[in-house]
Amino acid sequence: MALLAVLCGFVAGLAAAEKHCAPQPDGSEFCLDRPAERIVALAPHLTEMVFAVGAEQALHAVVSHSDYPEAARNLPVIGGYRGLDFEAILRLQPDLVLAWGNGNPATQIDRLRQLGLPVWITPGRQFEDVPTTLRHLGRLTDRQDQADRIAANFEGKVRRLTEQHRDRPRLKGFFEIWPAPLITVGPDHFISEAMQRCSIDNIVERGLGDTPTWSEEAVLRAGPDLIITSPPARDFDRWKRWQQLPAVRHDGLIVMPPDILMRVGPRLADALETLCAEADRVRAKLWQAQDPPP
Repeated sequence: MALLAVLCGFVAGLAAAEKHCAPQPDGSEFCLDRPAERIVALAPHLTEMVFAVGAEQALHAVVSHSDYPEAARNLPVIGGYRGLDFEAILRLQPDLVLAWGNGNPATQIDRLRQLGLPVWITPGRQFEDVPTTLRHLGRLTDRQDQADRIAANFEGKVRRLTEQHRDRPRLKGFFEIWPAPLITVGPDHFISEAMQRCSIDNIVERGLGDTPTWSEEAVLRAGPDLIITSPPARDFDRWKRWQQLPAVRHDGLIVMPPDILMRVGPRLADALETLCAEADRVRAKLWQAQDPPP
């Protein structure tokens, strides 16, 4: 009987291994009977992740602004920030729809599920969500080896940069998403996490959400050492009007490379490297001016 129990457990384990499963944010398990072959990605960073794990041949449609890598620009677009073309998605008969739990509205996800489509909701709120999602996507696409390698490289780079900057002098920073109205990131946003990892303290206080509106007066009062943005950086030079700002005096107006800090995807580690390097450059200027940060 003991041998029979062992054999039954072994067979059950094999059956479970044949499924391709990943957890959902609510704790439930999402499973496919076979590796995904017809994927629709509902966020640009999810498109990047599909390419990163080597499953791009299975990617059949994306949303607008899915422009990296270059090959992603050639894929059909089935919607964007203004909404999704549900009929077009249904015609593609996807066996995996990748949704972003922090970006795609719940109404969209509910509608896709009502249409009978298999939707996997991915996290995307902090740095650790990137390697986690990569590994789970590797399971769902049978690209586990490459996914594990990319995830481990991401973790290693982030860990190294974080350790290198842990004891650097603290700087004050502000991230500008949009100039008018002035929109920024709250302390719990992954961009703010990137700042913290580079020893940059976000001047925005807690309790106002992930992307609150702010005021130029509040920025001037706080006197950040860095003001950071990403392209298109509309009217970003306006900050130069206030020569008393430390960010202006010490060349701390930073325009990051396009998208890398705005997407919670594989290139976020590269964004961290660039941001930390810019912070180190400003620190050097502060010390040279004999005006060291506290």
